[in-house]
Amino acid sequence: MPFQKTFDELLNAILADFRNQFPEADTSKGSLIFIRAAAQASAIWGLHEHQQWIADQAFPDTADIEALEHHAWLRGVTRKAGEAPAALLARLLDYLRRPPAGGNKYDYVKWALEITNVTAAYCIPLGQGPGTTDVVIVADKVATGSDIPDQDLLDEVKSHIEDLRPVTAKYTRVLPPTILTQDVTINAIGQNANKPQIIADAAAYLNSFIPGQTLYRSQLVNIALINGADDATVSLPVANVVPTATQMIRPGEISAP
Repeated sequence: MPFQKTFDELLNAILADFRNQFPEADTSKGSLIFIRAAAQASAIWGLHEHQQWIADQAFPDTADIEALEHHAWLRGVTRKAGEAPAALLARLLDYLRRPPAGGNKYDYVKWALEITNVTAAYCIPLGQGPGTTDVVIVADKVATGSDIPDQDLLDEVKSHIEDLRPVTAKYTRVLPPTILTQDVTINAIGQNANKPQIIADAAAYLNSFIPGQTLYRSQLVNIALINGADDATVSLPVANVVPTATQMIRPGEISAP
């Protein structure tokens, strides 16, 4: 239940108390009682606001960044350089919901995400057979210029995981995603079809894909319909595109004739 009441609610409550105790007293605006009540209401409002702030700090999802960092630090989750508060909160919530479990697939993802400039990680258990694990990582495109990690970042993640993984695990590979370039042709029908926007949105859609994500032709049709087309067909791709677990689809030539 929120602590906070508005200033007017508090002021009216205090004035009502005065009227109950002193029915004949002047409580109109500008009176001494009104001025005193307003001062009390302001002070109480500040206390309520501070109580609400204190309550917010008790929970990671409502805490200020300083308290959020402390919540994370208590659980061994440290803020990476340049990491946004929302990203830190997501990592902490993942830790709380999926606590360390002796080296399961979620642990490998957590370990990879602890490294600066890693924005996403995907674990492939038994990637090379029993006792092996593959981890595909995506780099911070803003910081590094590409979402494909370079060898230095791959090596850093692998070294970090090697220090943390179970000693019984046989072998771990840290891999970049393999880019699967896909041309797209959307035949948009209708005078109101905004073809430049269809092309832009289709490109943005493909650029959002993660490793292993399937490209569905129906989603491309939907993009055309959202952008004013009366109907649409997709010439390319000729079927849904199903990448491997390590492949990540990215746009090639996008057209909307």
